[in-house]
Amino acid sequence: MINAPIPLSVSSRVSVKTTWSGRIFAASLILIMSMGLFGVAVLLSNTYGAAQVAANARQLHWTNATLGAAGITRAAVAQAVFFSFDDVSNAEGKANAIEEARLNLAGVLEMTESADSGTNEDIVRNIEAFVAAGTETVDLAETDHPAVAETARITTVEPTFAELSAELGAIQADLAALVIDSEQTAGRISRITFVAISFLIPAVTMVVFWLLLRRRMREREIEMNASLEAEKEVNRAKDEFIAGLSHELRTPLTTIVGFSEILRADPSLSSDAKEQLGFIQTSSADLSRMVADLLTAARLDASALNVQPQILDLAEQVKTAAAAHLRAGENLEIRVPSIEAYADPLHVRQIVHNLVSNAIRHGGGRVMISGTEKAGSAVLVVADNGPGVSPEMEKRLFKRFFHEGRKALVSGSVGLGLAISEELAIRMGGSLQYQRVDGWTIFTLRLPTLPEHESRRRELLTTGGEIRE
Repeated sequence: MINAPIPLSVSSRVSVKTTWSGRIFAASLILIMSMGLFGVAVLLSNTYGAAQVAANARQLHWTNATLGAAGITRAAVAQAVFFSFDDVSNAEGKANAIEEARLNLAGVLEMTESADSGTNEDIVRNIEAFVAAGTETVDLAETDHPAVAETARITTVEPTFAELSAELGAIQADLAALVIDSEQTAGRISRITFVAISFLIPAVTMVVFWLLLRRRMREREIEMNASLEAEKEVNRAKDEFIAGLSHELRTPLTTIVGFSEILRADPSLSSDAKEQLGFIQTSSADLSRMVADLLTAARLDASALNVQPQILDLAEQVKTAAAAHLRAGENLEIRVPSIEAYADPLHVRQIVHNLVSNAIRHGGGRVMISGTEKAGSAVLVVADNGPGVSPEMEKRLFKRFFHEGRKALVSGSVGLGLAISEELAIRMGGSLQYQRVDGWTIFTLRLPTLPEHESRRRELLTTGGEIRE
């Protein structure tokens, strides 16, 4: 914005002597006022422009991530229906495919929670309709109605996905145009600012120079803020890319594991073939664990991780998490009695799987899993007789991407497992600790047993007291 010239009637009211020094002072005063007004206008324009670019970019990232997650979920639902036919897969393969589809459906539904307040309500309703259609189809596949599930997929899932995809694609195009327009506007404002400063600096006095210097400092602050915002957007884009990539990798991994299980169950295979299939299963399990850790890390960074605690049997969760290791022939000593814990079962299994994989790959020949209840907490211990880590590295053991020198802490790992496990334990109200005792490496997971209201309810039931909701 360029200010209009101040009328002569205003200048004539300035009470100064009609000398050259007075005229110079008056001119400097007018110039200072003009520069001040100009600087304020530029500051407000740049701030508004940067905010618009950031807001449009955030909405565009969300739209891209939602569209990608919906496409992956569509494929996962189709795969669940395909695996539900008896002549295609066994019970385990079907269960894995259905669980993968449900995880993807839950991930798409979580996108509505991370949407900006200005997101079109029709989009949110379409997402919910797509998830509802997918959930109904998966339910039919799980209850042994594959033909009905396939019909439901074609008549409900595909149309809702097509409608959602079309609307998100239109929003993508509009947001991309808005981002480009906002960047061009900010560029024009910056060029105008540069030309104006270059013209006025030679004509100002020392006072004007001082004001220009202050304004320049304000501009640099705006540029730094814009750079910081851009870096934040890059980090958000990185997290969304990792989350999307993880989703895309999980679907083919489920297929690999499912088909390898089917092949390994064939009694006509030779022992060598079964051994090779075992290698495929083990490698797929490692890759699946790394993908799960990457996806969890991205959700933690985006504050989008959903923790749903419930009362569960810790022994059952350990049994489920260790099943893949036992099938692969790993030597595990499991001594976990039936203990109630109040935690998210999916995250508990992820922690146990990471700790057991860490012990098997980095520990010694013996791996022990034991459990007990202490002081109102469910305690799970994973121990191995390996060498552990050096004392100076213990402080960094739960840091992300932890490596000892140039060598990864755990082979087949990206350095996220222990860090993610500790963060998940804390999110569920528990803790994860490392100890080195008598030649054993010990990881101790503590989880709460019962929420306060449930503990009080059980106490009243035991004593015959009155329960009030």
